[in-house]
Amino acid sequence: MLIGSRQKLNSQAVVPALEINGTQLNRVNVTMSLGVLIDENLTWSNHINALSKKISSGIGSTKRKSHCVPPATLQNIYYGLVQSHFDYCSVVRGNCAKTLSDKLQKLQNRAVRVLAHSSYDADANQLLTELG
Repeated sequence: MLIGSRQKLNSQAVVPALEINGTQLNRVNVTMSLGVLIDENLTWSNHINALSKKISSGIGSTKRKSHCVPPATLQNIYYGLVQSHFDYCSVVRGNCAKTLSDKLQKLQNRAVRVLAHSSYDADANQLLTELG
């Protein structure tokens, strides 16, 4: 992977051939390291899109269980299936674009509404404060 701005990478007339011990390396645009997707422009969009799918799936599972388990158990399900994804490597992606961080915030709002058994249009900020 070559890392740089889109303009710099697009202006490369010839892509350098990379070898290790005579073996040609394939160029990739995105790679995963320790569960974090890193792209050649360091934009975090691939990582946050994949993360959003995992979180959305966890929220759906939590919602399906919300009517048949006690609140304490529901909270444990949330921490295992949803919050763990928000917490993992959050410092690394802390400088992502506002549109990407807004995408994660919308998922957090959706999750808190599920935990509070609220409607989709309830004030998430108030629910976040109430639930801590």
